[in-house]
Amino acid sequence: MSPLRMRSAALRLLAVLLGVTGAAPLAQATVAPLTLEEVLDSVRERHPQVAVARQGVASAEAELLSAKGGFDTVLKTKGVYVPFSYYPHERLDAVVEQPLPLGGMRLFGGYRLGQGKFPTYYGQYETLSSGELRAGLELPLWRNGSIDKRRADISKARLRKEMTGTTLAGDRLELQREAAYHYWDWVAAGQQLGIVSAQYGLAVTRHEQLARRAAAGDIPQIEHTENERVLLEREAELIAARRKLEQAALKLSLYLRDTEGEPLVVSPSRMPGGLPVPNAVLNAQLDTQLEQALRQRPELRELALQRELFQVDARLARNQAAPAVDLGVSVAKDLGAGPANLRPTELQASLTLDVPLQARGARGQRQAAEAKRAAVEAKTRLARDKVATEVRDTLSALHAAYERVGLARSAADVARRLARGELTRFEQGATSLLFVNLREQAAVDAELKEIKALVDYHRAVIDLRAATASQEPAPLLDATGPQLPGDMLETGSATQGMTGG
Repeated sequence: MSPLRMRSAALRLLAVLLGVTGAAPLAQATVAPLTLEEVLDSVRERHPQVAVARQGVASAEAELLSAKGGFDTVLKTKGVYVPFSYYPHERLDAVVEQPLPLGGMRLFGGYRLGQGKFPTYYGQYETLSSGELRAGLELPLWRNGSIDKRRADISKARLRKEMTGTTLAGDRLELQREAAYHYWDWVAAGQQLGIVSAQYGLAVTRHEQLARRAAAGDIPQIEHTENERVLLEREAELIAARRKLEQAALKLSLYLRDTEGEPLVVSPSRMPGGLPVPNAVLNAQLDTQLEQALRQRPELRELALQRELFQVDARLARNQAAPAVDLGVSVAKDLGAGPANLRPTELQASLTLDVPLQARGARGQRQAAEAKRAAVEAKTRLARDKVATEVRDTLSALHAAYERVGLARSAADVARRLARGELTRFEQGATSLLFVNLREQAAVDAELKEIKALVDYHRAVIDLRAATASQEPAPLLDATGPQLPGDMLETGSATQGMTGG
């Protein structure tokens, strides 16, 4: 049988094994192959873990809104009515307060009304008939001046919001790495099934031919029995390869989801043409990759934000240990009729001093914050070392995987030529079918190793993209071919098959 006819028979057999009916090929011919970009888009938009991280961001935004509530405008009012007393009277007091982030200042404006009889020691409650209007401000000059709890809470809430953003980025990055792994495993499983199916189809065809030759006395009966053994063995391998493809599709479905977010088990009809074959190693300079990784890795950014958060705590604690020196200025004016001594406009200035003699609470908080900040700095040094080591390791793995791909392709080509030569010798009666089967099995093993080497190469590219926090690795990794740079990949499948000429 010619190589072209053998490959066509293998493809027909593979279609039957994958459940393609007689009417389906025409309809499925228009189905686009599944691309890595499609899988990564699904992860970024619909994976439950990404949804969890997004809710963390939403929660942090709500906490920031809550922290900003410290600067909400406050209305306070109080009314007192004393109808039965030696000094019957009624009082009403209302004030609007507005804290400002500028220097810890607090503005206020109010109105009060006091009518009736007041003892001399409560004379401040009395107003003219239309009441008193007042306004003023309070300005902290030392403690709570440059920072106070309200402003510290807002700063920390903003930092926590950024931290949840880095958590989201880190989760998405790791999920994309896992999804890409499973995508290439699925593509590789499809390629492996194709190789095993071709071998099984070859054994089926050869079994019929050997049966006729053995019946005619052209070859010994044991040759036909030997092929029967190989046929059963290859059928078992075919079942195992089909199971491996089904398992890979199920694992991939955890990352490939439909519009409703449900796992989508991809059909074998969407299998790409093959694993892209690199003909030049990825040009990745160590210094450039290190700089990018140290700048973009989410865990490093999160540690930097943690350090800033503890710096805010330490700054607040140092401020709270200082004396409180508060300046107050207010103006008041009574309106209406009444005693003459209440008519003038009143201007009042005050200075309040509050000195903590021990300030153990603030000093303890400052020391705790500084210790936490020092711990984060140590963690950051270790994390940077780990990131640098990871980048160097992934670059080393990438170059080694590229070299292995070249060697595996060469080894597979040699094994296929040996298998074809052994088959020719068998047809000429110079060898037995046992040696043909051994050569063919060696060729299959070489092709499977070639696929393994290609998967390792693409995993190395994925690892490098993850190590440098590249968010969009798909254009370099797609299995469909056209989106890949021409100097990186050859056109066609990863393997041409043992009978592929």
